[in-house]
Amino acid sequence: MKNLVMICTLFLSVLASAADKCDEQCLKAKAETDNNVTFPAYLSWKHCDDTRMDFMTSSMSSLDNYKTHHFNTRYKGGMRNIQNFVIQRKEWMVECDQYFQLTGKKRIFEDTKTTKEIFSAMDALTKELGDLIAGATYTNELGQDDSQSVINERFDYLLQRVDEHKTLMHLKGRYVNR
Repeated sequence: MKNLVMICTLFLSVLASAADKCDEQCLKAKAETDNNVTFPAYLSWKHCDDTRMDFMTSSMSSLDNYKTHHFNTRYKGGMRNIQNFVIQRKEWMVECDQYFQLTGKKRIFEDTKTTKEIFSAMDALTKELGDLIAGATYTNELGQDDSQSVINERFDYLLQRVDEHKTLMHLKGRYVNR
């Protein structure tokens, strides 16, 4: 009889501890209720991890390739496409960052400082592209057009912030290049 009571007690304690654990779906439902929001069905930790990984790898590689080989401030269409590309990626990252925060996970780029730096770099690049599309020009001390070097600085700043984050994730053993 003692053995039966002990087995039942053990079973109930295991069952109670399993009931206390909250998986992603539970955290998602709780966050929706607590914050009066409704997350899209596709939003999940895996989706956001994949989105972040694609941003840090293929999106940054595409931006760097475009900047190096094709970018020219004389062509507004290309600048508009790049501006829209960066804006879209930022919207995806912000959505995932909010989801991570509300479901109890860290920020999209590990911590608040890094996340804000990368978002700020994206904003600076899109603002500069918008200014160039609107007709802004920059001249150097010699009176020559310097718009290309100014926008290249914005590209480089974003690429450098993301590269620093990737390096940190490599060192922590949490970044695997696909």
